[in-house]
Amino acid sequence: MLRAAIRDYRADADRAACLDLFDSNVPDFFLPAERAEFEAFLDDLPGPYFVYEPAGRILASGGYALAEEGRRADLCWGMVHRSLHRQGLGQGLARYRIDRARRHPGLREVALQTSQHTADFYRSLGFKVVDVEPDGFGEGMDRLDMRLDVERPDHGRRRGLARR
Repeated sequence: MLRAAIRDYRADADRAACLDLFDSNVPDFFLPAERAEFEAFLDDLPGPYFVYEPAGRILASGGYALAEEGRRADLCWGMVHRSLHRQGLGQGLARYRIDRARRHPGLREVALQTSQHTADFYRSLGFKVVDVEPDGFGEGMDRLDMRLDVERPDHGRRRGLARR
């Protein structure tokens, strides 16, 4: 079960493995110049960050940070090792993060910034594009701002996001 292998990120033990996840996704999903930003993020987490670690190997990571006085959760730095894409790990970890964020009273939406390369993945989870900035992450990497309304209590259940 995916959830059984998800745990909180530990800087002393997990930093190198998370950087390896990042590196495995360059240049198709992250630009090389973004690595320094990810390193700084890992050194000063703005909110919960999780790793998926079955059998002692970190295969995916991602987190969220609360914004707008807890009314919005911003998904941050979600990634799966490149060799394991399209196996359901990203979907499972994204749902886990959304479920965890939904526990915060007053949460109304989950937001994220992603590229054109992963927008369809997030659409499949119910996210909608609210803004597009061509080359927003760098040349050839558009930035799409996406939102998921979680204010309705039944929303996640209908979309398969409820806790199991």
